[in-house]
This record gives sequence, C-alpha cells and structure tokens, in this order.
Amino acid sequence: MTTLNTPAADAVSSVADGTFGELPTKILQHASGARAEILVRGATVLSWQAPWHGRTEHLIDGYDDDVDFATQRGGRSAVLFPFANRLRDNRYTFDGTTHEVGLQFPVDKEVIHGSARMADWTVVEESASAERVSVTFAFSIRPDDVPGYPFALDATLRFELTATSLDLLLTYRNVGETDAPVAAGWHPYFQVPGHTSIDTLSLRVPARAAIVTDETLVPLPGDAAYAPMDDDLVHETLDGVVYDHAWDRLELDEDGRARTLLTDPTTGEGVAVWQERGTLLVFTGDVLSRPRRSAAIEPLETMTDAFNRSEREADVRVRVGEEKTFAFGAEVVLNG
Repeated sequence: MTTLNTPAADAVSSVADGTFGELPTKILQHASGARAEILVRGATVLSWQAPWHGRTEHLIDGYDDDVDFATQRGGRSAVLFPFANRLRDNRYTFDGTTHEVGLQFPVDKEVIHGSARMADWTVVEESASAERVSVTFAFSIRPDDVPGYPFALDATLRFELTATSLDLLLTYRNVGETDAPVAAGWHPYFQVPGHTSIDTLSLRVPARAAIVTDETLVPLPGDAAYAPMDDDLVHETLDGVVYDHAWDRLELDEDGRARTLLTDPTTGEGVAVWQERGTLLVFTGDVLSRPRRSAAIEPLETMTDAFNRSEREADVRVRVGEEKTFAFGAEVVLNG
C-alpha cells in the first residue's frame, strides 16, 4: 500500500509557468502534493517530488541551475531523439545510404543522444484534474536541421503527473517523403529518500539478455551482442557496482509494463521505472561531478547503434506517414 500526504482541504491540481534562470518552465502541481517542473527547452524534467510517508520528497536528480543545464553534462532527464546513445564511428547506413552525423553539442566527445535535448519545444496542451495533471510539448525535425539526419518528423511528448507517478508518452510521425530511422529514449537520474548515495540501494532489472559491448560501449556484431540470462539482474546493494550497460528482452508485468526497481534493500521502498517495450540502460554516474548520488535508469526503444543493426530494422523504421508511440515513466514504491 502507498502512503500519501493528506492534502489540504483547498488543495487543487494546476499547471503554472515558472523559470529556471532565464529559461521558461512548466510546473505541474497535483493536489496530493506531488510536483514536477519541466524545462521547455529540451522538454527536460528538472525535478519530480512525490508524497513519501507524510512529507514530499525528491525522486529525480536534475540540474543544479541553468548554467549546469547548458553544459549538458550527464544529460539529466534528456529526451533522446531521434536516436539514443551512440552510433558506431559516428555514422549509420539506412536504405543503402551512409550518413555521417556530426556532434550536436560541445560537451559531447562523440555523436550521442540526438538533437532534441537542447531544442526549444512548444507547449501545445495543458490539463489539470483531481486525478492527474498534464502538459504536452511538440518538436519537429526537418531534413536540413541535423547534419547526417535528412528526415522529417513531428513529435509530441506528454507528461502526466499523479499522486504516485510521472508518466510520459512520446508520439512521433514521419511527415517526410522517405522512410526514416528513429530510436528514442529518456535519460533520468533517480534517487531514493534517506540515501545520499546509490551504494546503499538495491537494483533489479527484469531482463533475459545483457547487451555486450566493445570498449566504445557499442554492442558487438550479431548474436555476440546478446548474453542470455535465466532470471532478473539483482544487486542487493550497488556498493562497488559500476554500470554504463544495457539489458534487453525485458519481462513484462501483467499490466504490460516492464519495471526496473531502485529501492532501499531493507524496506523495499523506492522507485519503479517502467516502459512498455525496448531496452533498459543503467548508468551509475561514476564520472560525473557529483558521482553516485543518483543512478540513470534509461528506458529506450531499442539498443545502442540500432540504426546499423539488421535485426533491429523493424525497431527503427518509421514508414512515410506512419506514427509510433513509446510509453514510459516512473512510479513511487512505498509500503504502508
């Protein structure tokens, strides 16, 4: 059972305007006390707070300030679009044509995570009720926008806040004249109240294959990229565990969601990161300026370098006029 704050009698849900430095934000406030602030630039979640045993606690570890955001170090809560993670040798071949992709941002040492995370998205819809609060952002890519990506896409991203969850729905349509490759994802960092380091937290990933990579973190060719697993990946604590690794063949719960758990090993309380399909990546953040304060748990539509893999062709291909969706998010895990 989940324990919630008792809201004030006059508490209401709302969507309000805010600022992060000089950058505009949208603030989702739920009557329960849950709150999320989302930067319009990049549709970037800056914070998510939820009721936790009679108080409200932070569960997403975002950027410290607008200067921190501008660096893009760590890609905190970045929307990964139109591709996630790396491309081997910064190129890919699609329908017989090889495309060379340049760096999107100065902080990057390689082509990684697409271009949407620093774009100015547009707010197209807001909604607030007693059950949920939502805001929807829109973003478009056209053939001349991104070197090495000559395709046309229209995308929307809907954020929905409830008392116990922050849920996202990414929808994208190919509005161009040729098929296009897309492999999207999300790059949030999660923390659990009462823990200043992930070293004291447990991790469970409901996967049946580990993705095996080379020294550049690009998956090995062919079947060598998949190491079968008989059961979930489980770490009783993350002390001494270093990851920038992904898992595949996720096991779904009865409601059609695969849930990765980051929890207190004693109480079992924490965060469940859910996705309807795809690949899951965990980054323990050891090289960041505030190492191991939180863990990036990243729902992805498919594996790294999928544009270059024949077995992932159906994952990434978006035909002319076709629309696809990817649903994912996070839930509070609490005992009574």
